[in-house]
Amino acid sequence: MKPLPKIEQALIYISLLNDDTWREIIPQLSEHHFKDELALKCFKTIKNIIADNKQPTLITLAQFGRLEKTFTGSDLSNIASWGDEFYFNQPVNDYIAILKDEHIKRQISSVMVEASLEFSGLRGGAQTAAEIIKRLNTLLEDGASNDNMLDTLTLAHEERQAYYRRAELHLSGKTSGLNTGLSALNRFTGGFHPELIILAGRPSMGKTALALYHACNFNEPGIYFNLEMNKSQLCQRLILQHSNEKINSARLRDGNLTQPELHAFETTIGTVENLPFLIYDKPRCGVHEAIRVMRREARKGNCKWVIIDYLQLMTIEGFRGGNREAEVAEISRTLKAAQKELNIPLIALAQLSRQVEQRADKRPILSDLRESGSIEQDADTVIFIYRPEYYALNDELGKPYSSDVFYLFEKHRQGSTGEVRFKHNSTITSFSDIATSGGSTFLPLPINTNFDEELTPF
Repeated sequence: MKPLPKIEQALIYISLLNDDTWREIIPQLSEHHFKDELALKCFKTIKNIIADNKQPTLITLAQFGRLEKTFTGSDLSNIASWGDEFYFNQPVNDYIAILKDEHIKRQISSVMVEASLEFSGLRGGAQTAAEIIKRLNTLLEDGASNDNMLDTLTLAHEERQAYYRRAELHLSGKTSGLNTGLSALNRFTGGFHPELIILAGRPSMGKTALALYHACNFNEPGIYFNLEMNKSQLCQRLILQHSNEKINSARLRDGNLTQPELHAFETTIGTVENLPFLIYDKPRCGVHEAIRVMRREARKGNCKWVIIDYLQLMTIEGFRGGNREAEVAEISRTLKAAQKELNIPLIALAQLSRQVEQRADKRPILSDLRESGSIEQDADTVIFIYRPEYYALNDELGKPYSSDVFYLFEKHRQGSTGEVRFKHNSTITSFSDIATSGGSTFLPLPINTNFDEELTPF
């Protein structure tokens, strides 16, 4: 059995794949990060290929290698075999961090050896200690990246441009974020923006139905991570959402649709076939696996948003940090970092604890987030789904609630906390605004004025 290639060899290999992965890897590395001589030659050649405005691949590497007389035939054969057995089960940036860390360790070792030789000579202990500290600080500073440093002039310039783009959308009657499908919600939030959004509720509140409803109204390519439902159930939900209540859910499930329903089924399923998003269908998907999928599809232009159904079913590969709450907290932090990197709306559904049921009004609060850990801290927006009809509750006038759904905004970094009220249909598969006598929608005032499976295309 061949030994596994080193991380530096594997990073070089995936930089030579026929996609844009190199853009994520090469700018973060320097020659001093490489210990392997052949990997270092490859890195230098890749830099030359990029400088010549060409795509780094095994073919262009061989072409440049021949021109520069850098590689032998045996070298090229070895390079081609580097990717055979190396399996990336973490984000590429994690491996880059490991490579940089190994470089720092080598440099520390070198500093300490040199210092020990100097200490045994004529130099005093205090002077040697000061020199070690100075050299270690220099090592850390040299290894630090300034890629994320922004001056306020650049920051203000970018925000000015962003504002006028939003203003143009507003004048044209469009939302600055993704269209949610609900006018009242669009007015309250401006649509879903690039942030980490937690959409939480107790079982039977309609989390999956609402997430699918929003996904169908985004009209942008995205990824729905399906960790809970089977594929047939998920597709049935999509069909019912687009059927305009012309299909009975029980008969769809049992396979005994009436003739009119069958006609509606054939019409509706044609609509579902053309939805612009992808389904990643895998139970207990690892968070790093999910992020790899997001990055891969983002490079193809297929990831303008992400929905995860649901957060507490995710795992984190190789986690050894203790209890489940600590694991969920780490998952939450990892998803927030991915959302910021990709700059897209990332909506994670979440379960609430049974504490909700113990209150008279059954209204959830932030502490009800199950295995919450740092979920509420990491999230930019936390929305609770609240259906008082489910609990047979009455409104302020003493009348029973009927088909009412509330979005309770308990945390809203980009706006006010408060609530948005809308309606669901009889099967809780589709949703609509509350129409006034004028036919428009109604937005309640805020209650708080602090204002590596295959993807299934749908």
